[in-house]
Amino acid sequence: MNGVLVGLALGAAAGISPGPLLVLVITSALRGGSLAGVVAACAPLVSDVLVIAGTLLVLNQLPVQAVGWLALGGAVFVAWIGLQTVLDARGARLVAGAANERAEARAALRRAAMVNLLSPHPWLFWATVLGPLVLTTWRSAPIEAVALVLAFYVAIVGSKALIAVLVARGRHLLSDRAYRWALVIAGVLLVAAAVALAVEFWPVAFNG
Repeated sequence: MNGVLVGLALGAAAGISPGPLLVLVITSALRGGSLAGVVAACAPLVSDVLVIAGTLLVLNQLPVQAVGWLALGGAVFVAWIGLQTVLDARGARLVAGAANERAEARAALRRAAMVNLLSPHPWLFWATVLGPLVLTTWRSAPIEAVALVLAFYVAIVGSKALIAVLVARGRHLLSDRAYRWALVIAGVLLVAAAVALAVEFWPVAFNG
């Protein structure tokens, strides 16, 4: 039970923490409704398979600069998505339709999975917090370790999905003009997140 509570607490905290993935979830919900937002929120279920494997097998053996370069690559990708969102906002309209929502959901999952994979934060979190905690718990209680991981992902995906649903329900109150401005703000926030990521990890990449 303690493992479940710890997993839920860590997952909920990570789920509502500001960052590129949360902004992208909100942007996806604005553009494609609840389906796109919830699908984007599920990105950790796709990308973290590589994150976990890489953390356990590779990351600890790489020089510290590798994390910095990973972060800079992620910053470039996040900035590109932010700029694209701002450019797309110029002619954006609130168009309903199941086909449009499914197309946006597929695109949202690809973008969100790439952002999460290229962001250093999941890697560092698994390397410094969740990974050691899971391994320690596994030695004494394997079932509890599994429960901890499951609870973590239920909480992180669930909290982001809830935010996505709330945003999607509110978007219908927007006019097309307000919708465009909301997309511009979301795009600018993504660029700002990319700049913050680059500033934080630039010294790591070049100085170690």
